[in-house]
Amino acid sequence: MKTVAVIIHWGPPDPTIELATRLDGSVHVDQVTVVANDRSERPGGLAPGVSWLVPSRDLGFGGGFRHAAEAFPSASAYLLVDNDVWIDDTAIAACLDLLAGTNIGVVAPTLVGNTGVRSAAARRTRFLVAPTVLGHAPVDRPSEAHWVAGAVMFIKAACHRRVPMDGRYFLGFEDVDFCHRARNAGWSVVISPALAWHGGRDTVPPARYGYYEIRNRLWFTRVRHWPVRTTLVALWTAVITLPRTVVLDLFRRRGTAVSTLVLHGLVDGLGSLPPSGDPRPDEPRVIRWTAEGWMTEGMSGASRVSGLPRSRTGEQGPRPRAGKARRLD
Repeated sequence: MKTVAVIIHWGPPDPTIELATRLDGSVHVDQVTVVANDRSERPGGLAPGVSWLVPSRDLGFGGGFRHAAEAFPSASAYLLVDNDVWIDDTAIAACLDLLAGTNIGVVAPTLVGNTGVRSAAARRTRFLVAPTVLGHAPVDRPSEAHWVAGAVMFIKAACHRRVPMDGRYFLGFEDVDFCHRARNAGWSVVISPALAWHGGRDTVPPARYGYYEIRNRLWFTRVRHWPVRTTLVALWTAVITLPRTVVLDLFRRRGTAVSTLVLHGLVDGLGSLPPSGDPRPDEPRVIRWTAEGWMTEGMSGASRVSGLPRSRTGEQGPRPRAGKARRLD
C-alpha cells in the first residue's frame, strides 16, 4: 500500500522538520509531503525526499489535505497528521494493516494527550451535535467509531476520492464531517488500540478557534438538512454561549474581542452556505475582527472560550464520558 504522509504546516518550521524527518525514515511511509499554508519557503534541514508544497493561499486543514492528495493521486493511503503528534512505526504498521481491510476507509490510533486524556472512539451529542470522546478506548482490538480526530488519521485513497474532505470548513469539524460522509458512503471508520501521542501545542488562539467551532457546527447541521438541530445549536449559542462570553469579557476586562468572534460565528453559521470544496476566498475570516495576527505560537488557555469543544483534538474537548465503542470481531 503506497502511503503518503501529509503534514499541514503553519508557523515555526522546527516541529514540522522534526516530524517530517521521522516519517521520512519510516519503512511504512513512501512519501512525506508538507503543505505550507503560511506560504513559507522550504526550510533548511528538511530531508531531500520530503516534498514542500506552497499553495496560492491559506487553504486551511481540509483544503490543505485535498491539495496534497491532488498532488499525489497515485497513493493508496494517506496519513494526515499534525506536526505535534508523535507516532512510531509499530502504530503506523498496525493502522495500515487495518486500513487494508475491505470497506475500511478511515483508521486512527488511540491518541493520548499530555494530560493523559485519550482521544479514541467518538460520537456526536444527539441534540447539540458536539463531538464527544467515548470513555472506553479499545485496549485489545479495533473498534468502530462515528468519527476520529483529524490530528492523526489514515485515509484510504479510494475513500477520499469518493468523499473528498470538505475544505470550506477551513479549521475544525472537517474531520467530523468527513467521517460522517465516509460512513454514509459505506466505509467503516475504525479506531486502533495502537497509541500515538499529541503534544497539545496551540498555534491558533482559542478564541479564534471558537469562531470556527460555532460557525462550522452550524454549517455541519445545515449541510445535512437538520433544521431542528440547527435551531438548537443556534439557540444555545445565542442564549447561553454568547451571554456567558460577554460576562467573561467584562469580568476579565479583556475587551470585546472574544464576544465579537462568538457573535460573528453565529451570524456566519446562519448566513450564506458556501459550496463544498475549497475554503472561502476571504479565509481566515477571523482577521476581520481581531487586531492581532492570525496565529500565535505557543498560545494556551481554555479551549472552550466559546463554550464549544474542539473537534480535532479530543484531549482539548470535554472530559471523556462513559460509553462503549462497537468492536470489530
